[in-house]
Amino acid sequence: MSREFVRHALYFLPPKGSGLEDFGDSWLGWSVTEGKVVAHPQIADLPIATLTERPRKYGFHGTLKAPFRLADGVRESDLITTATALVSSIPAFEMPALQIARLGSFLALVAQQPSAELQQLASSLVRELDPLRAPLSDAELMRRRSAGLTPAQEILLTKWGYPYVMDEFRFHLTLSGKLQADELQNLKSILQSHISHLTQTPVRVDDVGLVGEAEDGRFHLIRRLPLAAAKR
Repeated sequence: MSREFVRHALYFLPPKGSGLEDFGDSWLGWSVTEGKVVAHPQIADLPIATLTERPRKYGFHGTLKAPFRLADGVRESDLITTATALVSSIPAFEMPALQIARLGSFLALVAQQPSAELQQLASSLVRELDPLRAPLSDAELMRRRSAGLTPAQEILLTKWGYPYVMDEFRFHLTLSGKLQADELQNLKSILQSHISHLTQTPVRVDDVGLVGEAEDGRFHLIRRLPLAAAKR
């Protein structure tokens, strides 16, 4: 039975069956791929459920095109068709190895070096799928602006419906909610020792995850959209 979603998004999802996927699902406690709750690991008496409460519903992912409502008259099937065709024209690639970093008041995994391919993939998704996106409501605009946007981010919000795109895009896989500085440092140290084996090699990007937000706010994988075979 098909599920109705209130918003859709395009995600980077770790390769299926990889150690990175297994870690991310259990760390956050929600598998966006399987659409189910996953038990947290036991790590140094950490209150993982509390630390990850805020990002849990989104699943372990890197945002490529942020959640959006479909425009009037646009069906999910239209989005699937358009996104599939777009993604299939972009060659698969490897992003640099990941590292744990502090981003403001939360922790995330980020690429150790910039990736032009990743930047171009995200920009293409934002630009080419924008005609399928409904305009932001006044409430949505207010919520985005409450974060305190720069003039450049305000322009991007108005044009693309999200302030952290194009030149403002910073790829990351969120690991925590907002924490105090001492909590961030402690958690970073613990995680670095726990997942060092996941941060030593480049990460394959072979597909893009099309996901949907259910009525309860949790995100579910609709399908993985394959990138084109990498050029040799």
